[in-house]
Amino acid sequence: MGKQKRMSLLLHPFRRELYQVLCENPGTYLLELVDILASPLGTLTWHLRILEREGLVKSIKFAGKRLFYPKMLRSQEAEMAYLTMRSDTAQKVFAYVVNNPGCYQEQMAEILQVHHDTVRWHISRMEDVGLIKVVREGRKKRHYLAELGESLMKGSLNVITEAYVMFLVEKLEDGCLNPEIRETTPDHVTIRIDCPERGKDCFVTIRLTDWEFSYIDEEGNESSIE
Repeated sequence: MGKQKRMSLLLHPFRRELYQVLCENPGTYLLELVDILASPLGTLTWHLRILEREGLVKSIKFAGKRLFYPKMLRSQEAEMAYLTMRSDTAQKVFAYVVNNPGCYQEQMAEILQVHHDTVRWHISRMEDVGLIKVVREGRKKRHYLAELGESLMKGSLNVITEAYVMFLVEKLEDGCLNPEIRETTPDHVTIRIDCPERGKDCFVTIRLTDWEFSYIDEEGNESSIE
């Protein structure tokens, strides 16, 4: 029963596609997932519940909406940064600070043609998670990148954590799939597992982009699992 449960968790085509979407688009909310996957709401929530229960997915209420992202794939700081930056307006505000360090809120609102309350709201959230720091200068405030914002610009947030790799291996071991880590880099991990349903080795490659799940045939040719 345990083995079948784990196999179903990892090889079920809809759950695999759902998990892939969340790996590539952390912070996707429920109705977006319905549109992306063209799935009935009930089916989607059922599979999300399974992934949450098994510890692969986490949800958080953010800005009035419940968002979903892969648990432990990146650091918690990285996930919060991506959640904060998911809207076009947030990205424009952040980019303006990047290109104009020390700028004022009034400048951002005028140049971006965004209401100053909206700019203030995004700045507040970015300050809370550590993307932007606000320096008071008399009655005005200047805006600069904070440490997390600098890390985001360098690309060092988009890294798979060691904790996630170990967690995934433990899940596979629970299913008696005899996992073996074949390759691990900051942005992807490849694990070989037994694939008794196909009679061939399966190779799970999880990347932060272009997520893959494939198997190797007797001649060593790699094919994606449909």
